[in-house]
Amino acid sequence: MKSSAPKRSAGSSPSRGSFERGFGGSWSQSASCRRLRRSVGGSPDQRRSTLIFVPMELTPPPLSRRYYPLIEGFRFNWQTFLLIAAINTGIAAVLWIDDTRPFWHPFVTVQLNGFAIAYCVNVAAPWDKRSPIIRLAVASAIGALIGLVLVILVKRYSLEYAQQHMMSFAYNVFAAFFNGLLISLIFLVKFRETRAAAALQKAEADRHLLSKQAIEAELKLMQAQVEPHFLFNTLASVQYLTETNPKEASALLGHLIDYLRAALPQLRASSTTLGRETELAEAYLNVLKMRIGGRMSFVIDIPAELEAHPFPPNLLISLVENAIKHGIEPAAGGGTVTLSARRDGDSVVVSVSDTGKGFTGDAASAEQGVGLSNIRERLAALYGSRGRFTLESLVPHGARATLALPYELRI
Repeated sequence: MKSSAPKRSAGSSPSRGSFERGFGGSWSQSASCRRLRRSVGGSPDQRRSTLIFVPMELTPPPLSRRYYPLIEGFRFNWQTFLLIAAINTGIAAVLWIDDTRPFWHPFVTVQLNGFAIAYCVNVAAPWDKRSPIIRLAVASAIGALIGLVLVILVKRYSLEYAQQHMMSFAYNVFAAFFNGLLISLIFLVKFRETRAAAALQKAEADRHLLSKQAIEAELKLMQAQVEPHFLFNTLASVQYLTETNPKEASALLGHLIDYLRAALPQLRASSTTLGRETELAEAYLNVLKMRIGGRMSFVIDIPAELEAHPFPPNLLISLVENAIKHGIEPAAGGGTVTLSARRDGDSVVVSVSDTGKGFTGDAASAEQGVGLSNIRERLAALYGSRGRFTLESLVPHGARATLALPYELRI
């Protein structure tokens, strides 16, 4: 635990693309290079070995264990395979009701037709192309014809038998075509819904990113406006103390150097740690303590195990500035500023409290009044619902601002 009262506180590859193919698999394009050695020079004594990088062919990565190659260009997963087999079995069961033959006859016929159509539809891959229904219809028709040929070959029907039952075969082709087209349309609708949901999620993520960038830009602008005012006032105090009390002027200048040493590396940083933010806040409080005098003291209680925890830049110093400006300075007797942190389950709770004037209205109006409303927006942009900010009044006087951030195991 650090305290400023009554003494001074101590400080511290190639681009990658992908295209969809089939019922859910995706090929990833990647390029690699191979090294060749070539002799350069006129004579054997002058020759030297040179490394030449030659682009190789684009090759797909190893297939996931969930996906298996059949014929080139066709990939499937077991979920899709079982789904198609189940649909085919259901159709075969319906056809078997009016069929006097054993169940395996319609079962084999429907399975061969169904998977032939599924293969043709998969090769056509109409899911994200123009005129998908026409592509589905053509693929289903071709698949139905291929299925008919497979049925004749698997069941070993003779040409004479096929000619005698031509109408039955034609009926099977049309039934397979319409059933395959209907099922393919269901897959198409499902694909479109999934893609629309993915696009909506991406748009939402982009919106959050833009919101985060806007808040960060607003924070940088606010910081650029506040820091010159703070520096000019401090330098004016140093100039005054140089004439009246050179010893205190030297101490104030040392605290200002500590503050700049902690602040400058974070001007362009997008992330920092709780420990660095604490160093910045401590240097800032040391400077203000000398400027305000004995009316202000501060206590810092940050556990060592939380110092390396990631923390949003300039968030802690904003709370400290508001505690000084709206709590300590307006109070006749000043007060004490306390910085503390603790881990609470899966959250890190950081609070800045003061024993100054406090606020007379409710916490919501006070939050708006001291300009802290953008902190909640910034937390929402960074952490979503996992980041929380609260402002409460203390008894008999004073206020406490509390940040709750998700605990992260590493930076």
